[in-house]
Amino acid sequence: MFDPNSPKFDLYKYLRMTMKLLDADDIKVKRAGVVLKNINVRGTGSALNLQSNVGSFLMAPLRLGQLLSFGKKESKQILRNFNGLMKSGELLIVLGRPGSGCSTFLKTITGEMHGLTLDKDSVVHYNGIPQKQMMKEFKGEVIYNQEVDKHFPHLTVGETLEHAAALRTPNRRPLGVSKKDFVKHITQVVMAVYGLSHTYNTKVGDDFVRGVSGGERKRVSIAEMALAGAPIFAWDNSTRGLDSATALTFTRSLRQNANIAGSAHAVAIYQASQAIYDLFDRAIVLYEGREIYFGPVSRAKAYFEEMGWFCPVRQTTGDFLTSVTNPAERQARQGFENRVPRTPDEFEAYWQRSKLAATLQKEIQAYEMEFPHGDAGQLQELRATKNAAQGKHARKGSPYNASIGTQIQLNAKRAYHRMMNDKASTFTPIIANIIMALIIGSVYYGTPQATVAFTSKGAVLFFAVLLNALSAIAEINNLYSQRPIVEKHASYAFYHPWTEAIAGLVLDVPIKFLQAVAFNVILYFLAGLRREPSQFFIFFLINFVATYV
Repeated sequence: MFDPNSPKFDLYKYLRMTMKLLDADDIKVKRAGVVLKNINVRGTGSALNLQSNVGSFLMAPLRLGQLLSFGKKESKQILRNFNGLMKSGELLIVLGRPGSGCSTFLKTITGEMHGLTLDKDSVVHYNGIPQKQMMKEFKGEVIYNQEVDKHFPHLTVGETLEHAAALRTPNRRPLGVSKKDFVKHITQVVMAVYGLSHTYNTKVGDDFVRGVSGGERKRVSIAEMALAGAPIFAWDNSTRGLDSATALTFTRSLRQNANIAGSAHAVAIYQASQAIYDLFDRAIVLYEGREIYFGPVSRAKAYFEEMGWFCPVRQTTGDFLTSVTNPAERQARQGFENRVPRTPDEFEAYWQRSKLAATLQKEIQAYEMEFPHGDAGQLQELRATKNAAQGKHARKGSPYNASIGTQIQLNAKRAYHRMMNDKASTFTPIIANIIMALIIGSVYYGTPQATVAFTSKGAVLFFAVLLNALSAIAEINNLYSQRPIVEKHASYAFYHPWTEAIAGLVLDVPIKFLQAVAFNVILYFLAGLRREPSQFFIFFLINFVATYV
């Protein structure tokens, strides 16, 4: 039952055994909850559409009008007057129609605030640790799973998950197992939990590369995030593309992990079945950026029925709560047609006057008595737990678990796998360079070594520099496609984005060298350029450097 490759594998018993081993070795498990007080979130179109890069920083002086107050555009309020509490070991289901602010709510919990702004009076803290401090030192402990799956398509499922596991492997492990064995084992465990064991050697794929199915790709995203081992997770419609049985298995795994390891999960789900809904502790219902309910899942249905809404017999609770925010679907109970709230503001006002809202405020106050905002004790405890899990050479104040050297090493290994799994894209440019060198070289073949051939020799040099320089254009699409993946991994605190760039450069040099040899050597001798070692190596060096300019 503890072997992930066995059909009798039991996740609940496995987690119980793991916790006992951790306790026996005095290895602490990171736990945290989150408090939300007076949350108001705004966003602007320009900020949401701007993607930070080197150029955007260099061009900042030219955008002073936008950066200064007189150039600010009117912001749009996305979330208004939110209050909430998610304790360690709890599951929170986030319900609302598309566009109601569910994704923004999850991003606010996890600090993914690009293009979003919290009001000054808004407070978000994790067991007393302010969000700003949490994002600086513990970014990998509060993570957000995007709705869209982003993976390197040419990596296999096993390579994708083992890379994630290796970057988040703690320095202290149960029974003193080696890092290699731990990575292999924990990868097999998550693959068994999410039904991916049979896809270990299958490419992840995408819309253009054949690989696993869409549902399996979604499970890869879930498994990758599970390997991060954070105490607080936010899942944005992570059941999209999954069948009902797999979605239930996913939610049960969260429930078991929360019960045993104390992790907290906020999950946005559209069309949750009753079995899935019943696994949660709390529910929040959003209506056009307003909080109209935040409380126990067991009280949510009765709350809206007492408000005056009718729930059909066969309708699940999750669908009923969502339908209340849709004027085309909701039905008022007989006699309540003129008494129920209709607009988002009316729903919000009704909630704020309710006893459940008052109970929530008392819960938040009691929780803050236990974990005061800005509590240095909780900060030191989480810092000590994180430092104990970090690699030997990792910087103590860094949110990353692996050291810089380990990050570069693992990213270089991944880059090698990507290259070998996509041999066509790797070696086709070499063949193309040989063909181009033969064509251009044959045009200038036999030109005399005299002044009369000055123009021809100049043309050869021009084509050599031009084609070497233009060879980098083919990589632009790859850079754009891999950027969202690297940004996602950086948000998980897997690695610094620049370590991926260095790893790619290390693997890129040998390939670029082979391409340069294939083109420049053939062209140089076929075109009859000067056959002197010094002239040849100067020619080769300049053209090789041109491929990186």
